[in-house]
Amino acid sequence: MVEIADFVPHAPVPAEIIEEYRGRVPDELIEIWEQYGYGTFGLGFLRVIDPKLYEAEVGDCIGKTQGDGIAIPIMTTGLGDLITWEPSVGVVGILYREGRTVGINSTLDNFLFMVGLDGADELADTLKWDLFPEAVEAHGELPYDQSFIFVPLLSLGGAAEVENLHKRETIPAIQVAVDLQGVIGH
Repeated sequence: MVEIADFVPHAPVPAEIIEEYRGRVPDELIEIWEQYGYGTFGLGFLRVIDPKLYEAEVGDCIGKTQGDGIAIPIMTTGLGDLITWEPSVGVVGILYREGRTVGINSTLDNFLFMVGLDGADELADTLKWDLFPEAVEAHGELPYDQSFIFVPLLSLGGAAEVENLHKRETIPAIQVAVDLQGVIGH
């Protein structure tokens, strides 16, 4: 049974989404959807999202070209990153702000365990979250569907400073990053 001590629910996951993705995503994610729904955890940094919505809106921004070609969006971060489930490799982070991908863990269960065990240290090691707590302190907590985004983007000469982080809707922020920087192939 998946236990996430700091989960903050946003909305229930419709039964049709659960059934559509059962067998396509890890069982632990199905448990999270059934037990908690959509929401945030990991000190407010991680967001459990609707994969169907994200596939429709940013599916062309994922850039999955290697392995089996499957990358299902399962989470976002408070810094506008997309986290995908890729059956051939595991949990992958697409860090649009840095123009790269990162292997997070081979299983969702292990990633959840590490976040629960090490919290901020795990998020710093795997997802480079260091400016997030400072941004929350400076700009306030994020609504569920928003992220802190660098303005201007780092790839366009922006500086990685808290004062350059602005609250933006996550889906349009990912679309803009890809429009300006290109898809991050992996």
